[in-house]
Amino acid sequence: MKLAEIRDALATYDRLPLPLFGRRESAVLIPLFENDGEISVLLTKRSSDLPRHAGEVSFPGGSIEPGDESNYAAALREAQEEVGIDPEACEYLGTLDDTFTVTGYRVTPHVALVGKAPLGEPLDAEVERVLCVPLALFMAVLKGYPINIEVGGVRHSFPLFVHEGQIIWGATARILEDFVRTLRGEPLEGPFGPKLRNIARLLFDARKVIISTHINPDPDGLGSQAAMEELLLHLGKEVVIANNHPVPETYSFMKLRSRVYTGNEITDSLCDGADLFLALDTAEKSRLGRAAGLLEKMGDKVAVLDHHLEGDLAGDRTIIDSTFSSTSELVYLLLSKIGYPLNKRVVDALYAGIMFDTGSFRFISNRSRSLKTAAHLVDLGADASMIQEQLFACETVAHIKLLSQSIERAHWEFDGRLVWSWVDQSEMKALDASTEDAGEISSFFSRINGVQVGLFMRELGGGKYKLSLRSMREAPIGHICRMLGGGGHACAGGATATGTPEDILKLIRPEFEKMFGC
Repeated sequence: MKLAEIRDALATYDRLPLPLFGRRESAVLIPLFENDGEISVLLTKRSSDLPRHAGEVSFPGGSIEPGDESNYAAALREAQEEVGIDPEACEYLGTLDDTFTVTGYRVTPHVALVGKAPLGEPLDAEVERVLCVPLALFMAVLKGYPINIEVGGVRHSFPLFVHEGQIIWGATARILEDFVRTLRGEPLEGPFGPKLRNIARLLFDARKVIISTHINPDPDGLGSQAAMEELLLHLGKEVVIANNHPVPETYSFMKLRSRVYTGNEITDSLCDGADLFLALDTAEKSRLGRAAGLLEKMGDKVAVLDHHLEGDLAGDRTIIDSTFSSTSELVYLLLSKIGYPLNKRVVDALYAGIMFDTGSFRFISNRSRSLKTAAHLVDLGADASMIQEQLFACETVAHIKLLSQSIERAHWEFDGRLVWSWVDQSEMKALDASTEDAGEISSFFSRINGVQVGLFMRELGGGKYKLSLRSMREAPIGHICRMLGGGGHACAGGATATGTPEDILKLIRPEFEKMFGC
C-alpha cells in the first residue's frame, strides 16, 4: 500500500473516542517508515524478565504522565524513550479507535511516519528487541487465530498473529487488525458496525436522552431500558423514561431509576433539551403509543435497537436484526463493544430480557449466541434462579382461571395443528383479569403435542381484538401478523383485527390452508 493511500484513509477516518469507564489512560504509537517504496510497521518485543507482559510484542507506548501535553505527546515520548524515535522527525497521520486491555487501560493508538527506523539497540531495559514488519504482510494475512479472555467483568476478543516465530496478540493484535481494516475501508465491528458506532457516538454526545419501549412493556424492553439507563447515568446524562404503559405488576422487580412518564404524562415538553430519543425493542411508531408523538419533535435525533422482523423507523441510527433472540442481546453487544463494565443491575436486567424472550431458551433459532451471552451474565452475577422464579413461577389465579376457560372453549382445526380461543371484555372483568393475565395463552397452546400454531384473541372494545400467535418453526406466522398490520418474529407475533373471533379466523384461514397444505 502506498503512503499516499494511507494518508487518505486516515485523513477521512472518523474515530470513535471511548470513555475511560474507570480505566487508566494510555497511548501507543504505530510507527511507520518507508524504505524503497515499501511501508513497514515498527514493533517492540518486551524483555523476558519483566514481571508483566514479559516477552510480548507491542507498540511503543505507555501511561499518560502529568507532564504530557496530550495523548499523542505521551505516545511520542514513550517511543523516544523506548527505541529512540525522534518526535521532531515524526509526521502525524491519524488516530484510531480507542481499545481496552485486560490490565485495565484504555489505549489510544496514534499513527505516525517516522523519518528513519531505529534498528540499533533499544534504549529502554524493558525492550529486548525492535521488530520491523512489512505492512503488506498484515494487509495480506489479516485473519488471526481468535482469542477470548474474560477479566474484570469484561469479555475481551483478540486476534493472534505469528510472524517469524513471534506471537502478536492481545490489544496490539487488535489495534493492528483495526488499522488494516481502516486502510481497507472495512467496517470494524461486523455487518452493522457503522450503525453501532453511530448510536454509540450519539449516546456519548447527548446530554439528555429519552428512552422508550413498546406498549405493554415486557422484560426484554424493560431490561434493555434498565441497562441503557445505567450506562447513561454512569456517563452523567439526564435520562427520561417515556413508556405508554407503566411497568406491569408482574415485572415490578425490574425497576428503573429515572422518572417514568406514562400515558397522558407523555407530552412534548419532555423533548425540551433532549438530544436523543432511544427506542428499544420496537422499530414501529404505532407500537410506541403516546411516545410516538415525540418523534416528530425530535426529528433526526432518533436511534433504535430492535430484534423484530421489520419496522418503519429506518435509518443509519436504526439496528433491526432478527437473528438476535432479544433486544437485550443487542444492548449487551453495544455495551461490550464500548467496553462498559457490566454491574449487578445491568446483568440482572439483560439476563431477564434474554430469559423472557427466549422462553427459557426454547426460542434461540439454533444459535449459541444467546446461551453464551446468558452464561457470561450469570458469571458476572446475574441471579438466574431469582429471575427464573419472577418470570415463570408467579402466575396469578386470574391467569389460571382465564387459561382454563380458554382451553374449555378452544377450537381445534386442521387435524389439531391449529388451536385458537378468545376472551371478551365482560369475561375479563368477571375474572378480575388484567392484560398481563391474558398473556402467554397462545404459547400454552403451541406447547401441546401436535399443535403447530396457537392463537389467542382478547377483546379490546369497539369490535376490536388483540391477536397473539405462537408457532413451531415449521409453521411461521410472522407474515400473518404483518398482513393484519401487526408484527413480531417469524414464530411469535401479534396484531389487531376488527370483527368477531369467527370473522377474524375466517379472514386469515386461507393462510393456514396454504400453511397446512389444505
